[in-house]
Amino acid sequence: MIYELDKHQFHRCRDLVNRGVNIEEKAIVEGTNPGRIFVDHIEKPRSGLIWQGNHDGFIFVGDSRNEAFNQDVKRYIDEVITFEAKAQGLNWFECIGNHPSWYTAFHDIFHDKKLDSWDQNVYMICPDTFNAIGKERHQDDEFTVAQLTKEFLHQGTIENVAFAITKILDCWESEERFFEQGMGYCILHNQSIVSICMSGYRYKDIHGTAIETLPSYRGRKLAYKAASYFVDHCFARGYRPYWDCMEDNHPSNAVARNLGFVKEFGYKGYMFKL
Repeated sequence: MIYELDKHQFHRCRDLVNRGVNIEEKAIVEGTNPGRIFVDHIEKPRSGLIWQGNHDGFIFVGDSRNEAFNQDVKRYIDEVITFEAKAQGLNWFECIGNHPSWYTAFHDIFHDKKLDSWDQNVYMICPDTFNAIGKERHQDDEFTVAQLTKEFLHQGTIENVAFAITKILDCWESEERFFEQGMGYCILHNQSIVSICMSGYRYKDIHGTAIETLPSYRGRKLAYKAASYFVDHCFARGYRPYWDCMEDNHPSNAVARNLGFVKEFGYKGYMFKL
């Protein structure tokens, strides 16, 4: 049997997520970022499935060898989650495990699916390795930098403020939640936001980056500039920046390394067509 926990019950999964190294599931369990949690037992869960609040993917946590859960969650995904996911516009079921033992379990759980996989890299950075050259401003620079604050976003002069708000709501329950728990910087060109680097997730003092540059402005090192301000802001307040990206996202990996981030670990993700 699979049960969906109410938000006030999420804390019962702390032991399950604390065994892992990723921050997304921990941020959701702590209630900082939105998500849904499905478990095998309401009072004392042994295994669980977390649906990220931005509907971006699923995280399996806890005991990967829990056969009863693995069978029940497969049925629940087929009979319930698939329909909800499709209603949200999802065409793929994308999942990760908070421990490598889930990799083998996925092949067993989804034995009837055409399962594809990809690799993720996670980077961390310390002040000693931070390359802050991206914060340098040249006199002829046509771009300006602004912090993502409530006042900035609602001043009425930004032409595409919806770009930033959509990005925030992709990761956070509300704008207010982001302003309370997260932070970010953007690059402006002619009163339009063209690049953003912000907190996508937060767990305690760790801020996971969410970064995006408009397609027509890519290749101009704007993500590097925005991320430089983000990292500097983190260090000034005692926070730890956390960078998670797909291994084949070469621009994102390059920006991280150029800033001074060092790869901490890698993990695999799995996906199949709904």
